Amino acid sequence: MRAAKKGMALLFVLLLALGSAVPALAAEKVTLSLQMKIGSSSAIINGKKETIEKPFIQNGTTLVPLGVFQRAFGTTNRLEGENVVRLSYGAHTVSFTIGGKNGFVDGKRVALGTGPVMKNGTLMVPMRPVTDMLGADVKFSAGSIGITLKSDKGVPGQTPVEEQKELGRVGSSYANWSIDYPADATAEQNGSEFSTVLSDADGTYVLQVHVWDEGIDVPVADMREQLEQEAAAVDETVLDSEVFPSAVVPYARVMTQDPDGVYWQSRRYYKEGRVYSLYLGDSSAAGYKDLEKWDKLLDSFRPTFAVSGRKTEDISAVKNGLVPAAAPAYGVTMDIPVGWTPVDSEQRQYEAADGSALSVDVVSAGNLKTLQAWHDLLQSRMDEFFLPGIAQPIISEPIKAAGESAQIEKLTYNLGGGISHWNWLVLKKGDYVYMLRYSAPQEAYSEQTFQKIVRSLGIEEEVVPENFGKLSQVSYLKDKSQNVTLSTDDFRFSIPAYWAAQPIEGTELDRSFAWLGGMLRIHTVDKGLAGASAQAVRDLDEQKLDDPSLTYEAPKSMTFAGVPAIRIAYKGTDSTGNPYQAEDIYFRHGSVTYHIHDQLDQAAATSAQLGGIERALQSFAFLKPIMNNTK
Repeated sequence: MRAAKKGMALLFVLLLALGSAVPALAAEKVTLSLQMKIGSSSAIINGKKETIEKPFIQNGTTLVPLGVFQRAFGTTNRLEGENVVRLSYGAHTVSFTIGGKNGFVDGKRVALGTGPVMKNGTLMVPMRPVTDMLGADVKFSAGSIGITLKSDKGVPGQTPVEEQKELGRVGSSYANWSIDYPADATAEQNGSEFSTVLSDADGTYVLQVHVWDEGIDVPVADMREQLEQEAAAVDETVLDSEVFPSAVVPYARVMTQDPDGVYWQSRRYYKEGRVYSLYLGDSSAAGYKDLEKWDKLLDSFRPTFAVSGRKTEDISAVKNGLVPAAAPAYGVTMDIPVGWTPVDSEQRQYEAADGSALSVDVVSAGNLKTLQAWHDLLQSRMDEFFLPGIAQPIISEPIKAAGESAQIEKLTYNLGGGISHWNWLVLKKGDYVYMLRYSAPQEAYSEQTFQKIVRSLGIEEEVVPENFGKLSQVSYLKDKSQNVTLSTDDFRFSIPAYWAAQPIEGTELDRSFAWLGGMLRIHTVDKGLAGASAQAVRDLDEQKLDDPSLTYEAPKSMTFAGVPAIRIAYKGTDSTGNPYQAEDIYFRHGSVTYHIHDQLDQAAATSAQLGGIERALQSFAFLKPIMNNTK
């Protein structure tokens, strides 16, 4: 799982723009200073003249380049998602949403005349919340800005004389590795807790550290083969290849040159079933032997965070098992368990390997003005999903979240394969309702986890009203009798509005929908009508090897959408232990054979659910006349 080494220059530009440095090591107290002037590109940063994007005032708010705070004071700056910027200094934080009108200083909301904006490729942020977070002294005089801060962290980018021989280390307590801290280096997570980038301020070199679990230890000779194959896969030329089985931690090393002419030293270590891969690229190297100057640094790598007698700066964002997350388009920030990953581009949905999931939804409140009204809606919709006795009545609990009165709604149900949970946080702000839905099977369910997420919730209330108008209801809360008509060039049909469309897997003729307890898919198959149904029977016989409960009816001829069809109905038990009922319908129109598969958990086979499937099937109609229909 090698990360791409392309776009080095762009990577360095982003790192410098964000100023994502781990703070320097401790030193005696010094006075740090930053002097700027409105409308001027000149700044004095700790006594050195530098060029910056010009500060300006908008709506009474002074905006300055984000990067100056890292360069002057050593803040750690992160871009979370696409729109949320978080600055940290010790235990203090300030966060903004790009384009938003509120910030959060140590978790407390502050109103802004203007939020962060991009100007000439530079992110400009409101100055005052940052200086308040730092506890800095600020003086204005005729458009000049002077900021000073007493610090025991030393001057950012400078190594104190007494520490030049002992720079300390940097690493991840969560991914469990560390390495000597290069002078003037920045260190930043690269999208996950298991990917880190270190680089110098000039963008001369980059060191990527990637970690993943392999399950077994591998001989160093195999490590070398892996690195060589990875190099070939990205069109790099292998210039030197060695193994070091007698090193403190055995490793393989490969020297390469990429298509852009940059030389790389790649190393791979295994320890206790975990892979540690290091990729160091040096844009100033004239040949691969020039990379040997990095050997001392790379030799200091250890697949452990703690090293006796050495202080290690921690790049990990994990705090009490949680990491920051955000749905920037909706102004929502929160902490989620480490290991949960976003599954959509808007970062509104997260999943975990244990089956847990979290979703963030914002809808218009409409006529539902009270939290009790939302409880009643949830209960009525869930009653339509489950047969009597399958789900317990929803339990409501009042709670405070994001400074507002809110309600947690708890649903417990069992479709036959075991207990599952849905928990909602329902919070109303103005004309909108924010909903967090946490779901998990019994073995993974943790009420404490959901409570931690709720307590961490932050909502920038201006974001949604500024960016959205009337927002639709979430799919599973829509009226079961409401339909929506879908069309392709070949057919049209109406489906219940509460069915959620899934990503199209193939052509326009491949459509898939899912809902609580069920799914329906229509697609084409490369067989004739008789051949397709015969193959379906063979597949069902194969499935019976894994599911002895599976039974099916003999294929029946019928007419579907005005053409001959074959239907196969069957019942079984899915991989989670839930009994289900399903049917496959094969029909041919012209030279194309279609297949509709619908499936519904038996515990969810309510009249509303069955009626929705039947309405969809009955509505199916072709839009083109039959030109050539053969069985």
